[in-house]
Amino acid sequence: MNSKISELHTPVIGWAYHSGNSVYVERFRDGRLISASLQDTGIPWHARDEEMDQPAFDLQVDGESLYFGWELVEGSIKPGDATNTIPESRLVLQHTSKPLQLEIVTRACGDGFFQRRMALTNTSPTITLGLTAVTPLCGALWQMTDNLRENLHESGGLPYRAGWFQEADWGYEGNFQWQDIPLNTELAFGSTRGRSGYSSPFVVAHNNVYGGYFVAGLAWSANWQFSLFTEYNRLIGASRLKFALMPVAPAPMRLIALGETIQLPVVHFGLNHESFDAAIQSWHHYLRQHVLYKVKDDSQPVMYNHWGYMEHELSEEGLFREIDIAAEVGSELFMIDAGWYADIDTPWPDTSGDWVTGSRLPHDLFAVYTYARSKGMMCGLWVEIESGGKASNLAKQHPDWFITRYGKSVERNLDLTKREVAEYVESTVFKLIERYQLDMFRLDYNLDVREGGFNLIDGCSNHIGCANHIGHQENTLWRHVEVIHAIFDKVHARYPKLQLENCSGGGGRTDLGMMSRFTTSWISDWMKLPRTIRILNGMSLALPPEYLDRLFGVCGGNSYRGNLETQLHGVILAHPTISGLAPTLAEANPEMLELVKKYVRIYKDFIRPFHRQARVYHHTPVIPGGDASGWCALEYVSPDRKRAVAGVFRLVNAEEDKYEFRFRGLDPASRYRVTTEPGGLMAEVDGLALLQQGLVIRLDTPLNSRLMLCEAVE
Repeated sequence: MNSKISELHTPVIGWAYHSGNSVYVERFRDGRLISASLQDTGIPWHARDEEMDQPAFDLQVDGESLYFGWELVEGSIKPGDATNTIPESRLVLQHTSKPLQLEIVTRACGDGFFQRRMALTNTSPTITLGLTAVTPLCGALWQMTDNLRENLHESGGLPYRAGWFQEADWGYEGNFQWQDIPLNTELAFGSTRGRSGYSSPFVVAHNNVYGGYFVAGLAWSANWQFSLFTEYNRLIGASRLKFALMPVAPAPMRLIALGETIQLPVVHFGLNHESFDAAIQSWHHYLRQHVLYKVKDDSQPVMYNHWGYMEHELSEEGLFREIDIAAEVGSELFMIDAGWYADIDTPWPDTSGDWVTGSRLPHDLFAVYTYARSKGMMCGLWVEIESGGKASNLAKQHPDWFITRYGKSVERNLDLTKREVAEYVESTVFKLIERYQLDMFRLDYNLDVREGGFNLIDGCSNHIGCANHIGHQENTLWRHVEVIHAIFDKVHARYPKLQLENCSGGGGRTDLGMMSRFTTSWISDWMKLPRTIRILNGMSLALPPEYLDRLFGVCGGNSYRGNLETQLHGVILAHPTISGLAPTLAEANPEMLELVKKYVRIYKDFIRPFHRQARVYHHTPVIPGGDASGWCALEYVSPDRKRAVAGVFRLVNAEEDKYEFRFRGLDPASRYRVTTEPGGLMAEVDGLALLQQGLVIRLDTPLNSRLMLCEAVE
C-alpha cells in the first residue's frame, strides 16, 4: 500500500494525503477548508510555502456562497492496513449561519490518485434549503516563479495546457486534443445535453515548463463543467493553474428537505510526473482497483447484437437465424436490441415504455432465449427504461409522467423525480431481469434532456424527499441522476453475476458515475473507419479498453469501408460485439466468416487473458482531422511483460506510406515471438530490438493496418 494520511497541527490543523509520490495537503483555517498544496515529489511543502487563499470546495445554498463560515466538528483518520484497506479521512463541518452539515471523506488510493466524497445534510427542523451550485473540488497547483519569463519563451509562451474530448456531438466521441490555457483567462468546457456526453467529464492538464500531468474525472451523469485558469502575475513573473470541477444545472439544483442528506458528485484526481503513458496507466489502475464495476466471475463475453439486418422489425424466425450466425463465429452472449416490445410497422422509439412483447414476437422471448442457450450462449436484452414513446400505452395512461419545461411536457423524457415513476422504472428493471433470467441488461438513453425539467415543489407527495414548502421550481437533473444510480446499485446487490451494458445513444453517458455501476459501455454508435479508430484511441484514455464496446458488422452501415481485417483489429482491441454478418448463415461469405472466427479466437485466447490488467501505451494520443487523419498506434502489455498486442492503423491523409513503430512496454532482456496479422507471419526478436529499432510498418493504401502479437519465449 503506497498511501497514507497524516494529521497536521502546525501552524494550523490540516491533513496530508500521500498517494504514491503525490501529496495533497488541506488546512482548516478561518472557517474554510483550504487546498494548501498538491504536488508530486513525495515531499510535503514547507508550511510557509503553502497557498492559503484557495478553498478546497465551493458551495452555494439559497444563492449564498458557503465556502467559508464553517466549524470543524470532527476530524478522524482510518489508516490503511495489510488487507489493502484504503486510508481515508472523515471531516465533519457545521456551518455557523446556515443549518447545514458537510461530511467530507477523502481517500488516498495509491498510484498518485485520490478520491473525494461529500455528503450535505439539512439540520434545520423547519426550513427546506435549495442547493444553488456546488464545486466538489477546486484548488491550484504548479506554482512557478524561477526564470519564468525565459522558461515561458522556451515552452512556447504559455505555462499550462489541457487535454480533453473537444467534440460534443454524436459520432465524434474520443477526439482528444491539447489546448494551451491562455494567461489570466478561464478555459471552461463541459456538457449541456442533460447527460454527461458525447464528451466525457475527464481532463488531463500538463505543465509545459516543468512537466507533470494532472488527471481528473467527475462521477456525474448529467451536465457538468471543468474550468482551468492560468493565474499569471507579470510584475513578479509567477503563475499557477487553478482548477474547478462541478455539476451544472439551473438553480435550485436540488431541494434538501428537513433532516435530509444528499450525496455530492464524487471526484477522482491525481498527479504523475513520469510520462503521459505512465499517467494514463496509473489512472487505469486506479479505476480498475477502486472505481469500475465488474461481475463476480470477471467475464468479458464476446457479444452478438441482433440489430444488423433486421433492425427493429425483428421476428422469431429471424432471431433464430442470427443465433445460428452468432454461434458459428464463437459469440458468447446474444443481445436482443430495440423493437422487441413493439408491434409490426411501429418505429422503435414510439412505443418505448411498453416493456412487453408485441405482435413481432407473439410467443414472447422465451423460445428465442432457449435456442440461444442451447447453443451455449448467454442472453441479454436492450431497454431504454427512462423513456416513454409517444405511441406507447404508458404515455396514453400517464401523460403526467413526463418532465415539463416552460409549462410544456417534453416528449419521451420520463420524470424520475416523481415517486410513482421511479418505482415503476425500478420494478420494471427487476421484472425483466427475472422474467427472462437475463445474463446482461443493456440500458440505453437516447434523450437530450438539455437543461432538464422543472417541478414546483409545493408539498406534493409525488416528489421524492418533498417537504412542505411552497414556491420552488426545482430542476430535475440532480434527482434523475440520484434515482438511476440508486436503481442500479440495487441491481448489483440483488444480481451480482449480471452483466450490465451502459449505452446512451452511443457514448452519451461515459462518466464514472455510470461506469462505476456497469460492466461495459457503448462508447459510440459510430463504427465506420477511420473515425472508429480515433474513438477507441481517445476513449481508452478515459477508460480502460476492456470496458469499451466496439462493433463489427453491417449494423448501421458501419462495415462498408476499409480493409476487413482492419475493422476486426479495432474491434478486438476493445470489448468486441458482432452485428450482422449476413442475412442468413447460408448466405455468408465463407472467407469473411473464417476471418471473424480467427479474430474472435485471437481475442479470447491471446488478448482477453491480460486485457483487464493491460498497460496501455498511446503512441498517437492526438489524432487530427474531421474524420481522423494520419496514423494511429495502440499497444497493450501484460503486467509481467510476457505478452503484448499492438495495432498500427493507417487512417486518411497520411503523409507517408510507412510508420516506424517502436514498442514501449516490453522487457528489453526478453526474447519475443512476434506474429503479424494479416498473414500470420512469425519471427523471434529480442525485446531490446523491438524497443529501440522497432518495426517499419508499410501500408500503401488508407484504412489498412497491422496487428502484432508478442509472446515471450521461455
